[in-house]
Amino acid sequence: MKKLTVAMIATMIASMTAAGAFAGDHTINIVGRTGWKWNDKDSRTEANSSSFDIDYLRTSFAGAINPTVKYFVTGDLLETSSTKDNVDNTSAFIDEAFITKTFASGTGVTVGKKTVFIGGRDFDYSDSDRYTTSYFYDATPDNQVGLTLTQEWEGQTFVAQYFNGNKNNGGTTNQQSKYGYSFGWYGELFGGWVKPIAAYTIVPEAAGADTSLKAAGATPDIRAGKGNDEFIAAGLQLNTPHNIVLEGDYTILTEKKAVAGDKDLKTRSIVGVIRYTAERFSPFVKVFSDERKNDGTKSNKRFAYDAGVELKEKSEDAIRYHVVYSGSTVKDYTTGSEVKNSPKQIYVGLKFDASILK
Repeated sequence: MKKLTVAMIATMIASMTAAGAFAGDHTINIVGRTGWKWNDKDSRTEANSSSFDIDYLRTSFAGAINPTVKYFVTGDLLETSSTKDNVDNTSAFIDEAFITKTFASGTGVTVGKKTVFIGGRDFDYSDSDRYTTSYFYDATPDNQVGLTLTQEWEGQTFVAQYFNGNKNNGGTTNQQSKYGYSFGWYGELFGGWVKPIAAYTIVPEAAGADTSLKAAGATPDIRAGKGNDEFIAAGLQLNTPHNIVLEGDYTILTEKKAVAGDKDLKTRSIVGVIRYTAERFSPFVKVFSDERKNDGTKSNKRFAYDAGVELKEKSEDAIRYHVVYSGSTVKDYTTGSEVKNSPKQIYVGLKFDASILK
């Protein structure tokens, strides 16, 4: 089914481009990342591994219907599921699909499937530009169908969202009963030298839904009771002279009543970045401090970092190369004593951003 879907999209793109089916302000892009990855798991039971892979591949359709109405659609070409969601009628293959109307007052109204606004500078990156991810980021919700309102004022952007929430409320059959919501702020201060970002987001979850621990292979991997996932995120970007950019995030996730006895799971992540942004190359160091707690008791702690460089032969090239070394120290306390390991990864590859139509 997936091979057929991708083939149909490729055929459609080729046909429309050859026939000049688009006119006006419309674009079709394909963005991907591929390369070689080495993984040292620092484990007595799991072997080290290395492989060539494609870890990001998306195609996007965007354009302006008129000066105040724009559309955007993204398909995830690596998504394995084409099953339709019983609540919003989209599959995971449709990563984003929305239309935006902008009014003269600076108010924007967006309807459709898009990213849930979480806040923090790190969440504002594309997955094609991430290597290690924080525990907080790993727990953020999938894109949802809903309504987004934005208001521009004096260089600031205020955001409010209302979107589908506990879609698995009926167990095996999706039966939504509550919506999620988010309020946030994209800031721009001192002529763009300082860019804060902050958000407060609530995602209602049903009993039996996955917790943030499922991806980590830890327990409890499903919720004992229904409750809200509360995301609080604040970040700051400093654009200093001489092309040096500093970024920092402080984020907290509280999964209310996720543990038996109406107890909470809590995840705290701190992320910092220093990057030099030259015309053709960008060396950077990114650090992570993560901690998880089960009912107030520390269950997991991690310090991790990425050190790498991204570069292009020419600034306008569609291909960007990267070499990144990722290291971490993970401490697990779930057995009652500290268990420590230090996994490592190396990424060598490239990202491409090809415009099929522009």
